[in-house]
Amino acid sequence: MSVRKLTASLLTALALLGGVASVGAQEHFPAADPFAFDPDFNWFEPVYDVDLADMKPSKRAPTGWFATYDRLNLYGSRPELDEPGTNLSGTTNAETKLDSGWGHRYEIGYMLPDADKGWTLNWTSNNVHQAYAVRRERFNRYNGGQVTGGSGDSDAFGAFGFETPPGVRNNEGYSYRFIDIATSENFINYNSYELNKTWRMEPYHYGGILEPLVGLRWMRVKDYNFSQSFNVDVSDPLQGEPIDSIVEQMTSDNAITDNDLLGGQVGFRYMKAMGRFTYSSDFKCFFGGNYQCSTYDRTIERVVYDNPVTIGDPPIFIDHDKDTTRPQYTRNEEFFVGFDVRGEVGYQLTRMLQVRAGFQVIDIARGLWRGGSGTGGVVSAGDNDQDYVMVGGTFGLSLNH
Repeated sequence: MSVRKLTASLLTALALLGGVASVGAQEHFPAADPFAFDPDFNWFEPVYDVDLADMKPSKRAPTGWFATYDRLNLYGSRPELDEPGTNLSGTTNAETKLDSGWGHRYEIGYMLPDADKGWTLNWTSNNVHQAYAVRRERFNRYNGGQVTGGSGDSDAFGAFGFETPPGVRNNEGYSYRFIDIATSENFINYNSYELNKTWRMEPYHYGGILEPLVGLRWMRVKDYNFSQSFNVDVSDPLQGEPIDSIVEQMTSDNAITDNDLLGGQVGFRYMKAMGRFTYSSDFKCFFGGNYQCSTYDRTIERVVYDNPVTIGDPPIFIDHDKDTTRPQYTRNEEFFVGFDVRGEVGYQLTRMLQVRAGFQVIDIARGLWRGGSGTGGVVSAGDNDQDYVMVGGTFGLSLNH
């Protein structure tokens, strides 16, 4: 064989081996898969029952990129509070009562089609805002052209012999002459962030799929405990007493407690597809440390009116001031443990879109601080090792690319 033919044969063999190696690397290197996506998002491509019936259970589970969104209506339990200044001598709130709250849940993940493992990122929020309020009428803030508007139909201070001038508002920017004095009963904001590593097991005989998971969980729970009072310092003009000035004073005592719960979690997800329906359930057990900080402050807001020259004339607004005391901080640390369980039923609308509904229970069994330390003896105190339960329904969408 000539040298020319030998060289050509070797180059051809090397080229063939390089092509085979390149194909094998593409088949066995999963890190390239997340960036290989179809730019034609056929979200509304129809799907038929016969297509779903012929599809293997492993193909019904999400692969590649997937995302979900759910609207939450979770009822939250009330805090365990004591009378102000009693230093935890006895609870006064109905801590077994649940109050309605609303929130959202977002989840995005990626599952390797061949390796049957992946990651999920989850954000859940739910806010419960329950307070007891009493509506009090106020004097008009009337100072020439300072405020405009209003119907003038309501007699805001007829008890003192004054007539309400038309076109006058009490609160600047609003068309009413009253104020709501509130006391918190169950006021709390919940946010949870999760990062989970998941594994997909082989489908069971009847098509069910189990996905164990382990991950990190960071929860931020902010509890509000506040109490407001409203007083009017005024003499009775009907008794002939002079009025030097009229002072409205609203006092607000606030205890805001921040709970930063950081730890790990373990659990699983189980799903089973039957026709167009998909039944799924999640269970997670979480634990870790709660780093707590409670802040107390008092705000006093005053509105001062001048003495009317003649009985029957409205008082004239002359001053408004607001004072806030320096915040007082109290810190603490606790161990927390709890669980998160939910079940859902999904209905396949298109090849990629699914609507679903279900229920969810989140229970922080211990280690949560609610109510604050009771500093100042005005607002109720709460123990720093409480529980918090949220339970309710969910409704949302699931997208699998």
